[in-house]
Amino acid sequence: MTAHEWLAANLPDARPFAKSDSATMAWRTPALFIKFFPYALQERSAAEAELASAGLHENIIPSLMMCGVDDGVILIYPLVSGETLGTPEAREKFYALPEAERRAALATILAALAAITSAGWLLVDFYEGNLIYDYENKKPWLFDWDLCVKAESFVLATKRNWGSSRLMAPEEFIQGELINCQTNVFNVARFAVLTLGESATEQERAVLTRATSPDRLQRPGSVTEFIAALAL
Repeated sequence: MTAHEWLAANLPDARPFAKSDSATMAWRTPALFIKFFPYALQERSAAEAELASAGLHENIIPSLMMCGVDDGVILIYPLVSGETLGTPEAREKFYALPEAERRAALATILAALAAITSAGWLLVDFYEGNLIYDYENKKPWLFDWDLCVKAESFVLATKRNWGSSRLMAPEEFIQGELINCQTNVFNVARFAVLTLGESATEQERAVLTRATSPDRLQRPGSVTEFIAALAL
């Protein structure tokens, strides 16, 4: 049966959920989020399923089930409370949180990203749209990993990597450049720059400046090393 037929038979209360990526589809019920990948995107669905089901960090939304159907693969997640930070308005609201709450959320998010990279994954297309923030419970959630790569590095085959330019390293705009853990250091450090804003201390600014250096050799060697130096 197709994805639509499977949903009709197993989750008849599922309703379509708008996605910007027309290659995939999504639905949700009062308790679940359902994501569909066509077989043409099999590598992406496999990456997301493996990472999301690995139990790397408690704030990563876990995959509950993966199901093959005639036209692709369905992944099912719990539907968590909160707002996705993918729009400018949502980002502005998050970055306007009180400093203590913002710092606590940043520390949790960085710890989850460090767990992912320490498990051998390279973050690709990490940006605020990978985050949901539960304002009532002051809890961040992380999700959406289909573009991540399980490798120490890869050579950029396109003219531009996937991602939001405000968080991307210089090498992500040059075809043939190496993408590695120090690229991810730049990505997460840029997110930290935006989250801390004017509240960053002199010591934190120094760490962030080094971590976002155009010269990757000046950056910390891993996301874990960066977090240790930042010492939130």
